[in-house]
Amino acid sequence: MPREILIANAAGFCFGVKRAIQKAETMEKAYIFGSLIHNPQEVARLASLDKKIVHSLEEVEDNKVVITAHGLDIKTMDRMNEKGLEIIDTTCPLVTKIYNEGLKLQEQGLKIVIIGDPKHVEVKGIASRMKDPLIVYNEEDIIHVPEGSRIGVVCQSTLLMEKFDMFVGLLKKRCAEVKAVNTICKPTKDRQSAAAELSKQVDIMIVIGGRNSSNTHKLADTCQMNLPNATHHVETAQELEPKWFEGKKKVGITAGASTPDYLIEECIAAIRTYDSLIPA
Repeated sequence: MPREILIANAAGFCFGVKRAIQKAETMEKAYIFGSLIHNPQEVARLASLDKKIVHSLEEVEDNKVVITAHGLDIKTMDRMNEKGLEIIDTTCPLVTKIYNEGLKLQEQGLKIVIIGDPKHVEVKGIASRMKDPLIVYNEEDIIHVPEGSRIGVVCQSTLLMEKFDMFVGLLKKRCAEVKAVNTICKPTKDRQSAAAELSKQVDIMIVIGGRNSSNTHKLADTCQMNLPNATHHVETAQELEPKWFEGKKKVGITAGASTPDYLIEECIAAIRTYDSLIPA
Protein backbone atom coordinates (compact mmCIF):
# COMPACT_ATOMS: atom_id res chain seq x y z
CA MET A 1 0.00 0.00 0.00
CA PRO A 2 1.50 3.40 -0.97
CA ARG A 3 2.55 5.78 1.73
CA GLU A 4 0.32 8.74 2.43
CA ILE A 5 1.98 12.01 1.47
CA LEU A 6 0.55 15.17 3.01
CA ILE A 7 1.59 18.69 2.01
CA ALA A 8 1.38 21.55 4.50
CA ASN A 9 -1.51 23.95 3.87
CA ALA A 10 0.98 26.78 3.38
CA ALA A 11 4.20 25.81 1.59
CA GLY A 12 6.42 27.07 -1.21
CA PHE A 13 6.52 30.44 -2.95
CA CYS A 14 5.09 33.43 -1.11
CA PHE A 15 3.67 36.40 -3.01
CA GLY A 16 6.79 38.53 -2.42
CA VAL A 17 9.03 35.92 -4.05
CA LYS A 18 6.61 35.45 -6.97
CA ARG A 19 6.55 39.21 -7.46
CA ALA A 20 10.36 39.45 -7.50
CA ILE A 21 10.72 36.63 -10.02
CA GLN A 22 8.02 38.02 -12.29
CA LYS A 23 9.71 41.43 -12.31
CA ALA A 24 13.09 39.92 -13.21
CA GLU A 25 11.59 37.69 -15.89
CA THR A 26 10.06 40.68 -17.70
CA MET A 27 13.56 42.07 -18.26
CA GLU A 28 15.47 40.83 -21.30
CA LYS A 29 18.72 41.02 -19.33
CA ALA A 30 19.10 41.73 -15.63
CA TYR A 31 21.88 42.48 -13.19
CA ILE A 32 20.68 41.42 -9.75
CA PHE A 33 22.50 42.74 -6.70
CA GLY A 34 22.81 39.54 -4.65
CA SER A 35 20.56 36.47 -4.82
CA LEU A 36 17.10 37.53 -5.95
CA ILE A 37 15.67 34.89 -3.62
CA HIS A 38 17.35 32.34 -1.35
CA ASN A 39 17.02 29.24 -3.47
CA PRO A 40 20.12 28.08 -5.42
CA GLN A 41 18.16 26.06 -7.99
CA GLU A 42 15.80 28.91 -8.88
CA VAL A 43 18.68 31.39 -8.97
CA ALA A 44 20.49 29.04 -11.40
CA ARG A 45 17.36 28.87 -13.57
CA LEU A 46 17.19 32.66 -13.71
CA ALA A 47 20.91 32.84 -14.54
CA SER A 48 20.24 30.59 -17.55
CA LEU A 49 17.77 33.26 -18.70
CA ASP A 50 20.46 35.98 -18.57
CA LYS A 51 19.59 37.23 -15.09
CA LYS A 52 23.08 37.68 -13.68
CA ILE A 53 23.93 38.01 -9.98
CA VAL A 54 26.48 40.68 -9.09
CA HIS A 55 28.03 41.55 -5.74
CA SER A 56 29.49 44.95 -6.58
CA LEU A 57 28.31 47.92 -8.62
CA GLU A 58 31.40 47.61 -10.78
CA GLU A 59 29.96 44.37 -12.19
CA VAL A 60 26.80 46.09 -13.46
CA GLU A 61 27.22 46.48 -17.22
CA ASP A 62 23.89 48.20 -17.79
CA ASN A 63 22.06 51.28 -16.51
CA LYS A 64 19.61 49.10 -14.59
CA VAL A 65 20.13 47.09 -11.42
CA VAL A 66 17.68 44.83 -9.59
CA ILE A 67 17.36 44.85 -5.80
CA THR A 68 16.35 41.52 -4.30
CA ALA A 69 13.16 40.56 -2.46
CA HIS A 70 15.08 40.80 0.85
CA GLY A 71 15.85 44.48 0.35
CA LEU A 72 19.23 46.21 0.54
CA ASP A 73 21.12 48.56 2.83
CA ILE A 74 20.38 52.21 2.16
CA LYS A 75 24.03 53.21 1.64
CA THR A 76 24.41 50.84 -1.31
CA MET A 77 21.16 52.17 -2.76
CA ASP A 78 22.48 55.73 -2.38
CA ARG A 79 25.59 54.72 -4.34
CA MET A 80 23.38 53.27 -7.07
CA ASN A 81 21.54 56.61 -7.32
CA GLU A 82 24.83 58.52 -7.39
CA LYS A 83 25.94 56.40 -10.35
CA GLY A 84 22.69 57.22 -12.12
CA LEU A 85 21.48 53.61 -12.20
CA GLU A 86 17.81 52.84 -12.64
CA ILE A 87 16.79 50.74 -9.63
CA ILE A 88 14.33 47.92 -10.21
CA ASP A 89 13.24 47.40 -6.62
CA THR A 90 11.74 43.96 -5.90
CA THR A 91 11.93 44.41 -2.11
CA CYS A 92 8.98 42.58 -0.60
CA PRO A 93 6.34 45.06 0.67
CA LEU A 94 6.36 43.20 3.98
CA VAL A 95 10.07 43.98 4.37
CA THR A 96 9.38 47.64 3.56
CA LYS A 97 6.74 47.52 6.31
CA ILE A 98 9.50 46.61 8.81
CA TYR A 99 11.45 49.73 7.79
CA ASN A 100 8.35 51.86 8.38
CA GLU A 101 7.50 50.27 11.74
CA GLY A 102 11.07 50.78 12.96
CA LEU A 103 11.07 54.44 11.91
CA LYS A 104 7.72 55.03 13.68
CA LEU A 105 9.15 53.62 16.91
CA GLN A 106 12.31 55.68 16.49
CA GLU A 107 10.24 58.86 16.07
CA GLN A 108 8.84 58.17 19.55
CA GLY A 109 12.35 58.55 20.97
CA LEU A 110 12.89 54.80 21.41
CA LYS A 111 16.19 52.99 20.83
CA ILE A 112 15.63 50.42 18.08
CA VAL A 113 16.37 46.77 18.77
CA ILE A 114 16.20 44.38 15.82
CA ILE A 115 15.76 40.67 16.50
CA GLY A 116 17.42 38.83 13.64
CA ASP A 117 20.55 37.48 12.03
CA PRO A 118 23.04 40.36 11.68
CA LYS A 119 24.62 38.63 8.66
CA HIS A 120 21.35 38.46 6.72
CA VAL A 121 20.85 41.00 3.93
CA GLU A 122 17.34 41.82 5.19
CA VAL A 123 18.56 42.65 8.70
CA LYS A 124 21.40 44.76 7.28
CA GLY A 125 18.82 46.66 5.25
CA ILE A 126 16.61 47.29 8.28
CA ALA A 127 19.56 48.37 10.45
CA SER A 128 20.89 50.76 7.80
CA ARG A 129 17.67 52.78 7.98
CA MET A 130 17.72 53.19 11.77
CA LYS A 131 19.89 55.37 14.03
CA ASP A 132 22.49 53.23 15.85
CA PRO A 133 20.22 50.18 16.25
CA LEU A 134 21.08 47.15 18.35
CA ILE A 135 20.77 43.68 16.80
CA VAL A 136 20.11 40.63 18.98
CA TYR A 137 20.05 37.08 17.67
CA ASN A 138 21.34 34.94 20.53
CA GLU A 139 20.37 35.23 24.22
CA GLU A 140 23.82 36.47 25.16
CA ASP A 141 23.31 39.47 22.85
CA ILE A 142 20.82 40.89 25.36
CA ILE A 143 23.73 42.18 27.47
CA HIS A 144 24.36 44.85 24.80
CA VAL A 145 20.92 46.40 25.46
CA PRO A 146 21.37 48.99 28.26
CA GLU A 147 19.43 48.19 31.43
CA GLY A 148 16.57 50.58 32.10
CA SER A 149 16.51 51.81 28.50
CA ARG A 150 13.44 52.68 26.42
CA ILE A 151 13.37 50.54 23.32
CA GLY A 152 11.32 49.83 20.23
CA VAL A 153 11.53 46.29 18.86
CA VAL A 154 11.09 44.95 15.32
CA CYS A 155 12.32 41.66 13.89
CA GLN A 156 13.45 39.85 10.77
CA SER A 157 10.45 38.81 8.68
CA THR A 158 11.41 35.12 8.78
CA LEU A 159 12.14 34.85 12.50
CA LEU A 160 10.87 31.83 14.44
CA MET A 161 7.68 32.96 16.20
CA GLU A 162 8.75 31.45 19.53
CA LYS A 163 12.03 33.34 19.33
CA PHE A 164 10.30 36.70 19.03
CA ASP A 165 8.19 36.04 22.13
CA MET A 166 11.21 34.80 24.08
CA PHE A 167 13.31 37.88 23.29
CA VAL A 168 10.50 40.33 24.04
CA GLY A 169 10.07 38.64 27.42
CA LEU A 170 13.78 39.00 28.20
CA LEU A 171 13.84 42.62 27.07
CA LYS A 172 10.84 43.52 29.24
CA LYS A 173 12.72 42.26 32.29
CA ARG A 174 15.75 44.38 31.39
CA CYS A 175 14.32 47.62 30.05
CA ALA A 176 12.17 50.43 31.45
CA GLU A 177 9.93 50.54 28.38
CA VAL A 178 9.48 48.06 25.53
CA LYS A 179 7.27 48.71 22.54
CA ALA A 180 7.45 45.61 20.36
CA VAL A 181 5.98 45.18 16.89
CA ASN A 182 5.94 41.60 15.64
CA THR A 183 7.11 42.07 12.06
CA ILE A 184 7.34 38.37 11.21
CA CYS A 185 5.51 38.32 7.88
CA LYS A 186 2.18 36.53 7.45
CA PRO A 187 3.55 34.03 4.89
CA THR A 188 6.23 33.02 7.42
CA LYS A 189 3.69 32.71 10.23
CA ASP A 190 1.35 30.70 8.01
CA ARG A 191 4.13 28.32 6.93
CA GLN A 192 5.40 27.82 10.47
CA SER A 193 1.89 27.19 11.84
CA ALA A 194 1.01 24.78 9.02
CA ALA A 195 4.32 22.91 9.41
CA ALA A 196 3.86 22.63 13.19
CA GLU A 197 0.35 21.23 12.75
CA LEU A 198 1.33 18.76 10.03
CA SER A 199 4.37 17.50 11.95
CA LYS A 200 1.99 16.30 14.69
CA GLN A 201 0.09 14.13 12.21
CA VAL A 202 2.88 12.33 10.31
CA ASP A 203 5.80 9.95 10.89
CA ILE A 204 8.40 11.98 8.98
CA MET A 205 8.75 15.57 7.75
CA ILE A 206 10.61 16.63 4.63
CA VAL A 207 11.44 20.33 4.53
CA ILE A 208 12.40 21.51 1.04
CA GLY A 209 14.37 24.70 0.44
CA GLY A 210 17.73 26.38 0.07
CA ARG A 211 20.28 25.96 2.82
CA ASN A 212 20.83 29.70 2.53
CA SER A 213 17.13 30.32 3.24
CA SER A 214 16.38 31.65 6.71
CA ASN A 215 12.67 30.85 6.57
CA THR A 216 13.35 27.26 5.44
CA HIS A 217 15.69 26.69 8.39
CA LYS A 218 12.97 28.03 10.70
CA LEU A 219 10.48 25.56 9.18
CA ALA A 220 12.90 22.73 9.93
CA ASP A 221 13.32 24.01 13.50
CA THR A 222 9.53 24.10 13.87
CA CYS A 223 9.11 20.52 12.63
CA GLN A 224 11.93 19.25 14.83
CA MET A 225 10.02 20.32 17.92
CA ASN A 226 7.54 17.50 17.17
CA LEU A 227 9.75 15.14 15.14
CA PRO A 228 13.31 15.65 16.42
CA ASN A 229 14.65 12.48 14.78
CA ALA A 230 12.47 12.40 11.68
CA THR A 231 12.77 15.89 10.18
CA HIS A 232 15.00 16.23 7.13
CA HIS A 233 15.92 19.46 5.33
CA VAL A 234 16.77 18.94 1.65
CA GLU A 235 17.30 21.25 -1.31
CA THR A 236 16.43 18.71 -4.00
CA ALA A 237 15.01 15.21 -4.48
CA GLN A 238 18.56 13.92 -5.04
CA GLU A 239 19.27 14.44 -1.34
CA LEU A 240 16.45 12.17 -0.17
CA GLU A 241 17.54 8.83 1.30
CA PRO A 242 15.26 5.74 1.04
CA LYS A 243 16.26 4.55 4.52
CA TRP A 244 14.58 7.61 6.08
CA PHE A 245 11.21 6.25 5.00
CA GLU A 246 11.55 2.72 6.38
CA GLY A 247 8.45 1.99 8.45
CA LYS A 248 7.08 5.49 7.85
CA LYS A 249 3.48 5.38 6.59
CA LYS A 250 2.65 9.09 6.71
CA VAL A 251 5.02 11.59 5.09
CA GLY A 252 4.64 15.32 5.63
CA ILE A 253 6.11 17.87 3.24
CA THR A 254 6.64 21.58 3.65
CA ALA A 255 8.76 24.05 1.71
CA GLY A 256 10.29 27.47 2.24
CA ALA A 257 8.87 30.66 0.76
CA SER A 258 11.60 30.67 -1.92
CA THR A 259 11.05 27.06 -3.01
CA PRO A 260 9.51 26.62 -6.49
CA ASP A 261 6.75 24.09 -7.12
CA TYR A 262 8.89 21.95 -9.43
CA LEU A 263 11.28 21.09 -6.57
CA ILE A 264 8.35 20.03 -4.38
CA GLU A 265 6.90 17.90 -7.18
CA GLU A 266 10.26 16.21 -7.81
CA CYS A 267 10.52 15.25 -4.13
CA ILE A 268 7.00 13.81 -4.13
CA ALA A 269 7.78 11.77 -7.25
CA ALA A 270 10.99 10.43 -5.67
CA ILE A 271 9.22 9.44 -2.44
CA ARG A 272 6.60 7.60 -4.49
CA THR A 273 9.34 5.39 -5.98
CA TYR A 274 10.24 4.17 -2.49
CA ASP A 275 6.80 2.58 -2.09
CA SER A 276 7.87 -0.31 -4.28
CA LEU A 277 11.39 -0.55 -2.88
CA ILE A 278 10.81 -0.45 0.87
CA PRO A 279 8.02 -2.13 2.84
CA ALA A 280 5.92 0.51 4.51
